[in-house]
Amino acid sequence: MKKIFLFVIILLFSSQIYAKENTDSSSGTESKSESTLPQFFKSFTECNYIFDWGVSYAQLTRIELMNDRSNFVRENMMIGAYFTAETSELGFFDLLFSLSIYYPFYQAFNGMEQKAKNLFNYAVDTYFGTIVTYDKLDYVILNFTLGMHYMYQLTDEYHMNYLGIGGSIGIDFPISKSWTIVETNFFSYDNPNLGANKKIQPFDSAYQFHINLGVRYSGKVLNKYSYIK
Repeated sequence: MKKIFLFVIILLFSSQIYAKENTDSSSGTESKSESTLPQFFKSFTECNYIFDWGVSYAQLTRIELMNDRSNFVRENMMIGAYFTAETSELGFFDLLFSLSIYYPFYQAFNGMEQKAKNLFNYAVDTYFGTIVTYDKLDYVILNFTLGMHYMYQLTDEYHMNYLGIGGSIGIDFPISKSWTIVETNFFSYDNPNLGANKKIQPFDSAYQFHINLGVRYSGKVLNKYSYIK
């Protein structure tokens, strides 16, 4: 797991190295005062940002491996809302940050529904990673991401903290020059034993699947092709 985290961190910042090398090759026209600004920060200040938001569905699974019987499997189905911010034309990779808030409407233990004791259970999910866009199909744009995932979840028993690696495949449908419908399929594999609960009831693994459906509006980063001319 540590090797995976290190790989993702290196990948997250490779875009900045790429952007710095490209800009350094054309920096002869810059003034002396401008060149003193660290290139890492100039990349963020000069690029554009795009935002999308909408509804989200999440399915969370926690597993306890058992030696003398079938494994304990706990599941949560949750509904909520999400917000995502992305850079545009930062470098070979762009960066994104996503924030989601969920309310669990269904939970099960080994396939059997369990009634929640606390009606105010919730979860807060974050994701930070790199994004690569494939737009050669013109009217359907594909997005691929890889990054670090963290979720906090309040359950009937514990305050759960999940940390792991995640990735997603997204599809953008350019409705007009400024408006886009966004659909994203996200998967993560997490360590669920952060915090004090690992001493009480440790879990062997956890994984999640999210489906986001939302819209994006941008007045600066326009769609090259769109359904509405």
